[in-house]
Amino acid sequence: MGHSLIIKLWQAFVILIAFGAGYWQQMQQSPLVMVIATTLSVLLAGLPLPLIASRPLVMYRIGCRAEELGIKVHKKGSLSELASASTLVLTHSRFLTSGAAFITELIPQGVSQGTLLSMAASVESGSTHPIAQLICQTASDRRLRLQPVTNFNELPGQGAEAIISRIPVRVGNAAWLKSEEADISAEFLTRADQLSLKGMIPVFVCSGKYSRGLIAVQREISFDTIAALHRLQKLGLKLMLLTGLNKRNASYIKKQTNIDDIRFEIFPEQKTRELHLMRTRKDVIAVLGDCELDKELMEAADVRIAWLPPAQDKKSETPPAEGKAEEETPGPDPDFPDEPPQPEVKDSAAAQSPVKPHISIPQGNFLALARLRNRAALGMKLVKQQRRIAMVLCLALMLPTTNTLTPFGVPFVDPVVSILGNLLIAVFILLISFRA
Repeated sequence: MGHSLIIKLWQAFVILIAFGAGYWQQMQQSPLVMVIATTLSVLLAGLPLPLIASRPLVMYRIGCRAEELGIKVHKKGSLSELASASTLVLTHSRFLTSGAAFITELIPQGVSQGTLLSMAASVESGSTHPIAQLICQTASDRRLRLQPVTNFNELPGQGAEAIISRIPVRVGNAAWLKSEEADISAEFLTRADQLSLKGMIPVFVCSGKYSRGLIAVQREISFDTIAALHRLQKLGLKLMLLTGLNKRNASYIKKQTNIDDIRFEIFPEQKTRELHLMRTRKDVIAVLGDCELDKELMEAADVRIAWLPPAQDKKSETPPAEGKAEEETPGPDPDFPDEPPQPEVKDSAAAQSPVKPHISIPQGNFLALARLRNRAALGMKLVKQQRRIAMVLCLALMLPTTNTLTPFGVPFVDPVVSILGNLLIAVFILLISFRA
């Protein structure tokens, strides 16, 4: 039951008791002044100030402790929802890795390794996906020449395509390329399955309808991440991964991390539908996602969690000298004839503003998230305890205000004493909130 709902129910209870006490005084033929004083005293003694005071300071102190862990809490109310969350949904498998991805194999078909990598990097140069950036960085490290592309199009969870020298080139998973009628040999599909069983991600490259090879990408999951995921599970969170990877990659991740549930080969629009299905069980769902790529999914979540952007290194932003850059530029690639670049088609969806996260944690630091979940849960237990104390003290103050204990020698508490007593209870609740 929510904190605001409890306060509303308490107010309804106090109003009922107040008018009941006033009616009882009227039935006893008491003076009108006493009837009004009794009703007013009960209302003032039962003000929800102590209940309201039982939560804000606790949430504030938990937020301060979160900053010590490098966590930014943008919405204080999200801490209570995080404490009561039953499921943590990860929207991408790359969230499980520390960012140390690398290319393990280049398997060309009818072209050289350099041409295969250059072809893939040319298409992926317009993408912000981590695997695309890895391919481009590897091509840059090998000083390969990238070709101008036109009509770039990225399909989230599947791959990217562009036109190079009037030929459509696609880079992505096998399922998408086969749906585009690409000719991929059974030998390459078998090889891709073998790589997937080892936890590698096979990225196919096709030129026209013909396969030009595949690139194997390895993303390692650190022991610290695995230990932090297990700690989150011990804290009562069910872990679910929504990924576009194939079944074999998903099985490898599940074997390594022991995540409770993995939905594989699922695209962004399907992820939102999966979340809505989980919401039908009235569970509180926390989502760790990308506020730009997973906009609809994050909007549907109860708690939005995102990575903090990595710190920028100012030294790495210094551009190289012009003369040096010209000396290191390799010659033209015979496999790609030169073609004047054309203006790229920009996606209108990219201009949409991303949603704002409720909580931002250091990139890859699941341990910080586990500690925040633990402190939020302890804080909510403290809030519930203080709420009970406030209710008991207010009830004890309300009893003499009803003027029903005067036959037993208990004096009537007038409205002035009632409001002072309620304020003292609220101050007491605030003082014990410093335990958080």
